[in-house]
Amino acid sequence: MRALITKLALSGAIVALGGTIGCTANVHDNTLDVHDNNANIDEAAVEFSTEVDVDNVQASASVRVTLEAESVFLIDPSSEPPADRVSVAGHFQFYLDNTSGEPLLITASKSVDVPIPAMVPAGAHTLICRIHKHDGTPTDATFEVDITVVASIETSVGADAGL
Repeated sequence: MRALITKLALSGAIVALGGTIGCTANVHDNTLDVHDNNANIDEAAVEFSTEVDVDNVQASASVRVTLEAESVFLIDPSSEPPADRVSVAGHFQFYLDNTSGEPLLITASKSVDVPIPAMVPAGAHTLICRIHKHDGTPTDATFEVDITVVASIETSVGADAGL
């Protein structure tokens, strides 16, 4: 019996010690924050989903998306990350068709409405989400969804409308 208790105590000590390797925990205002000290934002991953009919997106409308990110501490680019999270701090940037132009949206939120510009021509397009480091440097973590922008219906009032 004594040998069993000794083995259980030793096993518990090993598990407790193993749980502290590679992560830290901080308690602030009754909130427990666990940090993975081995995380690397360069290995970040992002995925998003939407309930919007991606084959019927109106120009000047928004596409509601829900995001999932790994290996990144999400923080608004205008905020300063905690000192122990600077190396993994980042945010999302959304683009249409390519990442060379200005982003449609910059956010650290996991549920957002991505605006589709009014001047986007009807047809096939790609909505791109990329994780950027807190300093704005892009990572290789991107996720794309194909959308089809449809022509918006315009109504006119005047002589042609019988007025």
